Amino acid sequence: MTAAAALGDSTGGVWTRRQALAVMTPGRVHTALRRGEWQVLWPAVFTDAGHVPDHDQRAWAAALAGGRGAVAAGRTAARVHGMVLIDDQDPATGTQEHLVDDVALPVARPALAQGQRRLLRHGRRGVDVAGLPSGLLVASVEQTVGDCARLLATDALVCLLDDLLHREVLTLEQLDALARQRRWEPGGPALRQALSRADGRSESPAETLARLLLLPVLPGLVPQHRLTDQRGWVLARFDLADPALRLAVEADGSTHRGDRSAAKDQRRDRRSDALGWRTERCTWWDLRRGHQVLRARVLHGAREQIRRHRLPYALPA
Repeated sequence: MTAAAALGDSTGGVWTRRQALAVMTPGRVHTALRRGEWQVLWPAVFTDAGHVPDHDQRAWAAALAGGRGAVAAGRTAARVHGMVLIDDQDPATGTQEHLVDDVALPVARPALAQGQRRLLRHGRRGVDVAGLPSGLLVASVEQTVGDCARLLATDALVCLLDDLLHREVLTLEQLDALARQRRWEPGGPALRQALSRADGRSESPAETLARLLLLPVLPGLVPQHRLTDQRGWVLARFDLADPALRLAVEADGSTHRGDRSAAKDQRRDRRSDALGWRTERCTWWDLRRGHQVLRARVLHGAREQIRRHRLPYALPA
């Protein structure tokens, strides 16, 4: 194997112009770029053409482009750790934060741009680093959560926390300790607010968003409610439900639901309806753009249940 063929072996399949010039001439570098053999990830940072870089490679590229001492952080580290980022590429709101990468440096430096993409170089001393087997230096999970509190919208941050709690990546006690530790730092208040609204019972970002949107108007909603028959058999498990109202909310975060899934939902709705339940369904668009319409529809369903069952239930004004 030639030295040129080994480029990127120790850096996740990504390399810099300086690394390339150590094993080949400037003319050969120019030729590789002109022929499209390499793709440019950031100015003077390359990888082989013909593939979409994965999260680890993007983190390597960000760290190499960031400068001496750069550590993959923020949203870039969150992707490496497999965290939920609902604003990375949202077809409903049009947000495209997947075009943004973050690194931490001892001193902040100007952002870099490559086409539509941006590399934000944040100044931060004493980053808690987790070294990966590949050699990549990335902010630890706890550090990443704290940094994302400065970068993400509130609903996106709650979705991230819900997912970490549900997958048991971090416990509520660990997150409480992190919030106390960062209470005077940038993002500390946002982290405390988001943690007060987090609930690890939610199994998807869509369920989290539905809870955040509807709980203020229907405070009896609980996540992952199980409906059982007289024998104790589970007839349905709802994303959200108010048992007193016998009202369920199902949140669909997928872009497409097949016929089999739809048929299964209909069978479950028939079983629960026979027991006096009503099910309201919402799409990702409803959760991201149709807030008022969705709230009005679910509240209408709640009022219908109150009339149907003559319930002594007072809805919030």
